[in-house]
Amino acid sequence: MKASLFAQMGYSERHKFPATWPVPPSYQDPAVTMQSYEEGMEECELAEEMGFDWLSFSEHHYSGNRLTPNPALMAAAVAQRCKKVRIALFGQLLQHHNPVRVAEEIGMLDNLTGGRVIMAFLRGIPSEDLPYSMNPAEGRGRLFEGMDLVLKALTELQPFSWEGRYYQFRTVSVWPRPVQQPLPPVIVATRSEDAIHYAASHRLGLAVSYDSVDQVAEITQKYRRWCQEAGWQPTPDQNVYRASILLAETDQQAENRVEGLKASGLVERGMNLRPSVTQAVLAAREGREFDLRNRDAGAGGAAGTQGVRARRELITFVGDPDTIVKKLKGFHDECGTGVVDLGFQQSGMDHEEVMKQIELFGREVLPRIKEF
Repeated sequence: MKASLFAQMGYSERHKFPATWPVPPSYQDPAVTMQSYEEGMEECELAEEMGFDWLSFSEHHYSGNRLTPNPALMAAAVAQRCKKVRIALFGQLLQHHNPVRVAEEIGMLDNLTGGRVIMAFLRGIPSEDLPYSMNPAEGRGRLFEGMDLVLKALTELQPFSWEGRYYQFRTVSVWPRPVQQPLPPVIVATRSEDAIHYAASHRLGLAVSYDSVDQVAEITQKYRRWCQEAGWQPTPDQNVYRASILLAETDQQAENRVEGLKASGLVERGMNLRPSVTQAVLAAREGREFDLRNRDAGAGGAAGTQGVRARRELITFVGDPDTIVKKLKGFHDECGTGVVDLGFQQSGMDHEEVMKQIELFGREVLPRIKEF
């Protein structure tokens, strides 16, 4: 099993944020932002030094929980300081962007890193549908068409035109081509059946985030079955699990730290939409009408909201090195997980504590999971 550091680049004073999204820009101090980026890059450098295999970067908007509205730009900055580790873009949120521009950014980044890029696409949580006024009902269609276009743009050797439902281009001729031929590794981050099937039928990897081992096993079983029907077998690197972690020298120390964070109210803040907005977005995604008078009804009702919130606030792995190794082995054995992508930053934790956890993981956990 390989380890990836989720380079969250969180604003270090995000524990002061309101609970709801979006976070007003008035909460931001440019000096704190610059220091937060510096600390995040130091965490990436330490992860590379300790033997992590990947660094991952995600796209998030209107909240300093993740200071990465442009993950490719953040990855390019980190890649100038980290010279060996793979650079994984988990997303971009492709439905918001010009897919040709995304393909150009990936080509540039793969050349700038000497062929270290891993590319991934995903839909994102409900709030991610809102920043650029996209109709949530169109998001899935835009994502699938965008993925088709990016894959063609990065592999087609001659100029071509594109006439799709959402995107039209008279001429597409992407420069530079990626170093990795025919493509950098591609992963689809999803738990939705249509996207899982897309990944399997296109021979792409799969990533699942924050769900329990039983839930992930159910998802990966479908994926492997559809891969087999498509005539291929995914490699371990094409089975990725993203989770949050709190690691300490002993289980008791880890549990005490979690309880301390909870008691202080320092869960992730600035990420929750109002319940009615969440339900409206989920209804639009699923093609349902949304009735404000009965907003808790249906598949996207209260249970759906709680599920989104529970995954967001959960610290997936808590314990000492032995406990973490045991839990990771469970994901490896039951789900086939080949890469675990771990977020060490928790709201209310300072940079020094995060660095200590990364160092402890690299020293006591990573050598053991590499044997799986």
